[in-house]
Amino acid sequence: MVQGIKFNEKRLCVSLDVVIVEDNTNYGDPNVSNLFEKFKVHCIQDVNESDINKYHIQDMIIFKSIGKCSVYGDYGSALSVEAVVEVIKK
Repeated sequence: MVQGIKFNEKRLCVSLDVVIVEDNTNYGDPNVSNLFEKFKVHCIQDVNESDINKYHIQDMIIFKSIGKCSVYGDYGSALSVEAVVEVIKK
């Protein structure tokens, strides 16, 4: 789910702050989940500042394709993903 939207001047694309609201991955341990984890998505095809209008807070998105993923931060606990996404529910 989208929690924040901005045009990223450094990457020249729309950047979304998202939170995982559904996780159906089998991690081999029922106590492991990424539910409610937050990360950044850089929408590599949305390269115009007006493209921010495609997204709204609480939109549900799916990933159509994923590119470069980066882990960063003081403890390597932040995730950034380059991707093409689609809004599936507003």
